Amino acid sequence: MNNTDYHIPVMKHEAVEQLLSNNDGIYVDATLGYGGHTRLILEKTSSKSKLYGIDKDIDAIEFNKKELAQEKRFTLKHGCFSSLDEYAKTWNIYGSVNGILFDLGVSSVHLDSADRGFSFNKNAPLDMRFDRTHGKCVSQLINELPESEIESILKLYGQEKFSRRIAKNIIKHRSNNPIENTLELVDIINKSVIVNDKNKHNATRSFQALRIFVNKELDVLREVLHKSYNILAPKGRLVLITYHSLEERVIKDFIIFCDNNQNTPRKMPIKKDFLKKMFTVIKKVKPSDKEISLNPRSRSAKINVLEKQ
Repeated sequence: MNNTDYHIPVMKHEAVEQLLSNNDGIYVDATLGYGGHTRLILEKTSSKSKLYGIDKDIDAIEFNKKELAQEKRFTLKHGCFSSLDEYAKTWNIYGSVNGILFDLGVSSVHLDSADRGFSFNKNAPLDMRFDRTHGKCVSQLINELPESEIESILKLYGQEKFSRRIAKNIIKHRSNNPIENTLELVDIINKSVIVNDKNKHNATRSFQALRIFVNKELDVLREVLHKSYNILAPKGRLVLITYHSLEERVIKDFIIFCDNNQNTPRKMPIKKDFLKKMFTVIKKVKPSDKEISLNPRSRSAKINVLEKQ
């Protein structure tokens, strides 16, 4: 089966509509995945436009090399979007980008891939790295980290009420046997959670927390947002599809930072009233009922559209 047959990009048309302010423009799909947004951007823009795609996942890169090999307007990069400023300079588009798209979180391709370890419904090696060529996987981390740090990760990134019990039971289990696969961890979580949530699997919050931690998701988002101002052209847009409150918090903090640190050198003797904002939130989009029925993953999604001022 083709990967695109079972990965439906969330709010694809709404996101691309907000991204494209100039049909001849320069755009970046910073979370390329399996190219659902990218193909629509190429379809909606002119032959003069340029599109650059980035992904940490080598499987997605290899897929798009084949799928988009004939598209001369498209450039592909294996890497992390936190390095977008370096890539933009290499591509000679620094300060000229009309829009950057971020589809954050984990794709259905990752959840459905038996060997990736993202899903608590499938038995697989406990990996969860987007880029399997770098860093430690989740199983290595939970078998090495002290109890207090595991508890902190589950609480901070998963908002898990039973983080202390889960961390304690992870330590207890690993003292006899290392935790190597997803269902082992699910079993530990199930035994640790006292009150079941009827709307969520017991492992949802812990798996989210460990995935965010191992991929440094909030750190790389924070980093690229702060770099984005100089990458974009005037009136350039950031279109961010978020899935949980932690991503939303990073964006809100960034907007507060922008409001307090306008785009004029600090030492210049200019009254604050005359300073211009760096970014303005111009739109927030939620999925329609139809979208949610067709793609349940979109239920918690939001699109944030920021425009450079």
